[in-house]
Amino acid sequence: MNDRETNDRFRKEDRRDMVPAAVLSGCVHVILFVGLFSVFQWTTDSETVYAELWAPEPVSGGNDPKGVAVKPPEAPEPKPNEIDEQRESQEAQEAAEREAAAQQARMQEEAAQREAQRQEALAAAERERVEAEKAAEEAREAEEARRAEEARVAAERAEAERIEKARQDAIEAERRAEEKRAQQEAERLAQEKLAQERKAAEEARLQAEARRQEEARLAEEKRLAEAKRAEEARIAEEKRQAEIQRVAAEKKAAEERRERERIRQAIRQQELARLNAKIDPDSQRSGTPSGDKRNQRQNLTGSALASYNARIIACVRPNISIDVPSSTRRGQFIAEFVVRPMPNGELAGAPVYAKKSGWDAYDSAVRNAILKCKPFPVPEKGYNIPKEVRLRFDPVDDRH
Repeated sequence: MNDRETNDRFRKEDRRDMVPAAVLSGCVHVILFVGLFSVFQWTTDSETVYAELWAPEPVSGGNDPKGVAVKPPEAPEPKPNEIDEQRESQEAQEAAEREAAAQQARMQEEAAQREAQRQEALAAAERERVEAEKAAEEAREAEEARRAEEARVAAERAEAERIEKARQDAIEAERRAEEKRAQQEAERLAQEKLAQERKAAEEARLQAEARRQEEARLAEEKRLAEAKRAEEARIAEEKRQAEIQRVAAEKKAAEERRERERIRQAIRQQELARLNAKIDPDSQRSGTPSGDKRNQRQNLTGSALASYNARIIACVRPNISIDVPSSTRRGQFIAEFVVRPMPNGELAGAPVYAKKSGWDAYDSAVRNAILKCKPFPVPEKGYNIPKEVRLRFDPVDDRH
């Protein structure tokens, strides 16, 4: 629940809770009004009492502005009967005065009682008003305390929900991270297993290829030793074809990038040795070695021919300049060229297409790279330079 929803709920509760307070306040004011009305009704007009007073002597007030009593002329002495009547009249007048005074005292006492009752009613009404206001204030304070407590509880509940949500989010994030780590670990193990399987398969292939090459070399050497000189040309051609096939089969092992530096160093040493040695122009002739053993040469076969072919590839490949797409598959584009090396490190003519790859740009790049290979490698000392060398290139091996 967000803050806006909480505030709306509190405003609705405030409006709902104000109804009892408003009703209570209205009741208090009605009671106060009724009390005051009753008290004022008690203070009615006093009953008018008329009393007739008789004075023994006439008092002059009349129209004399000074208000000075003028003694009338003395009356004649009354008669005995008149004296009795006067005495009775005076006694009656005194009795009436006493009755009027008593009546006045009673009226004053009643008025005082009514005033006391009125004051008591006013005090009671005031006490009721104060108590009602106090009760209303206590109710308001209690309501405010209740709302504050509800707000506090709601805030605590919201905070607890936020903390719980954060905890659940953290648990979910940790779970996802753990799943991702497990997936990455599984992928890594799968890649390692695949790499090991590929490595084992490649090693087995290389070993089998090495065995086949060694067997072919031994068979070829034995066959050449037993062959007649008249058949030497045919045997050389067959050997060349066989060696080309072997070179194509073992190309991947010879062209591994980790061997390039070693091959370059070997080429450099061999080139230095070649330049220091004398080249026999008749070294390309076939036949049985004779004469000085230092001038005896033999044709390239087996591992020697494979090594020479690898040196040529190592010289050409760095000059191949082309971007190979990552989607290119091994064996998809294969370019084959035939070159004729000479003893002076040059080529006899331009490279000849033996097989185009189907990718013209790659074929041109390989051809230009062959022409840039200078000096062109020659066989090691003691071996004849072959008339032709067949080179095979795959753009997958040229990918940088």
